[in-house]
Amino acid sequence: MARVVLSPWLEIQNMKDELLKLVEEFEQTKRPSHNESVYALWKPRADIFETEDRFVVEVELPGVEENRIAVEIQGKELRVYGERRLEKYVSGSEYHTLERSYGPFARKFTLPDYVDVDNINASLRKGVLTISFAKIKMKERSIKIVVEGD
Repeated sequence: MARVVLSPWLEIQNMKDELLKLVEEFEQTKRPSHNESVYALWKPRADIFETEDRFVVEVELPGVEENRIAVEIQGKELRVYGERRLEKYVSGSEYHTLERSYGPFARKFTLPDYVDVDNINASLRKGVLTISFAKIKMKERSIKIVVEGD
């Protein structure tokens, strides 16, 4: 049987990681639009990638109902916000562990210039919201350099 040695420094590092995560979530607390008095309680994780012709943002939203999600575009900013409700709460019960986040959430993403914000698709499948944009085909052109005399 392997011997496991617990290091107090590992526990301190774990506490530091959790504290940094809390600070990061706190800095992103304000809901991006509509009712400014409502604050986000958690920040869902996201992946952003692109293919040859699409720019894609995927946001993990397990347990969030479609009617509790809003997606907005303002200029070159993508905003995703909504709420995940705690449905399991039983009156008179006492939770021993409650690690998942509930309540309002919000994320903002700055979109690159080559994204067509008018050509967007959004779908929710297996708890992942996928937002896909077509790319604008950028025209290449060369610029002639004129050499001026002294």
